[in-house]
Amino acid sequence: MTRDFARFLRRFAGRISLLLILIVVQSALSIIPILIGQLVIDEGVLAGDAARLTQLGMFLVAVACMHSVTAFAERAFAARIGEDMVLRLRLDLYDHLRQQSVGFFNSAKTGAIASRVHGDVTGVQRLISGTLPSVVSAAVTLLSAGIALIILEWRLAVAVLVAVPLVYGVTAWISRALKIVTRKKLTANATLVSRVVERFSAAGVETIQQYGCAQLERAAFNVDAMRIRDLAVRQVMLGAGLSAALTLTMGVATAGAYVVTGLWTISGTVSMGTMVAMVALLARLYSPVVTLSGIKVDLVAALVSLNRVQEVLNFKPHIMDRPDARKLPPGQGASVVFSNVSFEYPSSTGLSIPSLMGEKLDKQAPRGPTLDRFDLTVEPGMTVGVVGLSGAGKSTLARLLVRSWEATSGRVLVGGMDVRRLTLESLRSTICVVSQAPFLFNDSIRANLLMAKPDADEDELVSVCRDAQIWSVIEAAPDGLETIVGDGGLQMSGGERQRISIARLLLRDPRVVVLDEATSHLDNATENALQQSLQPYLKQRTCLIIAHRLATVRHADLIVVMEGGSLVEKGCHNDLIEAGGLYTRLSRSIPRYPHES
Repeated sequence: MTRDFARFLRRFAGRISLLLILIVVQSALSIIPILIGQLVIDEGVLAGDAARLTQLGMFLVAVACMHSVTAFAERAFAARIGEDMVLRLRLDLYDHLRQQSVGFFNSAKTGAIASRVHGDVTGVQRLISGTLPSVVSAAVTLLSAGIALIILEWRLAVAVLVAVPLVYGVTAWISRALKIVTRKKLTANATLVSRVVERFSAAGVETIQQYGCAQLERAAFNVDAMRIRDLAVRQVMLGAGLSAALTLTMGVATAGAYVVTGLWTISGTVSMGTMVAMVALLARLYSPVVTLSGIKVDLVAALVSLNRVQEVLNFKPHIMDRPDARKLPPGQGASVVFSNVSFEYPSSTGLSIPSLMGEKLDKQAPRGPTLDRFDLTVEPGMTVGVVGLSGAGKSTLARLLVRSWEATSGRVLVGGMDVRRLTLESLRSTICVVSQAPFLFNDSIRANLLMAKPDADEDELVSVCRDAQIWSVIEAAPDGLETIVGDGGLQMSGGERQRISIARLLLRDPRVVVLDEATSHLDNATENALQQSLQPYLKQRTCLIIAHRLATVRHADLIVVMEGGSLVEKGCHNDLIEAGGLYTRLSRSIPRYPHES
């Protein structure tokens, strides 16, 4: 972790060096008034020299001005560097998370990820802009005051140093306890955020209301919130205990210094000015120690946050481009081949970071085979329908095709090339999947469409919406394309979400189209109209249509029937009906619409 952070800090080496110089100058300047104070007493007040007193006073004003300017510059510069680092760290996290596989996010808690990107990064920001300058400033002040004290009276300096091991021992013991409590508190915070994100989504609230479990959920929330409270109180108590112990030590030391230096002054060993300066330096010497003890709380919290951020940045994506990955050559169509493909969803272990996962997910076992030696060839421009009972492995085909998952054995080819040898960007720009429950971002319809083609003009948007049979709905809405779809698109009906996603697919204009139950929420008439509208478009592309409703696939060039992860039948609609196999049984068991008869 330290090596990774050092590498990150090197990006800001020049500005950090300048910041450290400002901190050193500002801290050193804070000691000078104490030393001048000695001269004010001895050479000005006690000597009765008004000219010298005026001269020293003017010098003090000059030092105060310099100290104010450097203090302001140091704080402003530290804040700017800290915020720039946070920006860079957030972008690094975003880019790294974006490269993770679907399995990573299936296993991780959404709130835990949000906590890393926001809460933990903010903790690192406090380290850079607050804790680090305070540590350096306290260290320089401690060193400067110590040197000045040795110069004035080395015997007192030696006596002061005796207390250092005791102070260090107390600090080290409490810091270890603080680190444990801080890590537990951050984990508890992430758990609470996950609960809030899930329960207060539109779907979460609807589920809670439908099943009448609001009180149960409140009790669970209360347990999580109370755990955070208890850990926060313990964290504060540990920090307060450390500060109290050090403050007591400083008080005893200051009292002793007054007695000792007072006796030395009475005996004439030291001057009155030296006595005042030594006591002031002693206070300044212990002040950084108390500051550093308080900073220890922030430092431990920041280092724990840094460790959690680096934990994500160091996690290697499960699926990524190979060193020799290539782009798929351009063309209008692209063949799709599943060659002896077997697949089973792996256990969650290794797919994500354990601290981002729930305990049950972390121990989840593999589900067993989903595909078993599956073979299928889809030529360019061909439409193939895929049907079968739930759990037959139909949707898994789509996930393997875009490398959301990788086949356990066998090969998946697009355009004659193994998908593992294609860049993910090239592969996913070639294939577009519309699922049964498409996701829309909580933004306007326009913004959701423009994800597919950011530079699309108004005419293109209207055209694809007409083809997807959704324009009449958009046109009737008061805000038209600017209509906000809500969290996850839940302001729209299921059928409207599906049609907006199909419009987005048309705007994307991929070479391979996968419709995975993409029209399951549409009524008979709307699905018919959509099929007629899409037919010319799909003829020019390779298309997989996954469906339960047989009417959706009956006009496909080829229909394949899956059972238990294997291909058990294939042919056209009429041939499969006559064969009397699983397809025939499906046609009898699945409710049909008039146009299917």
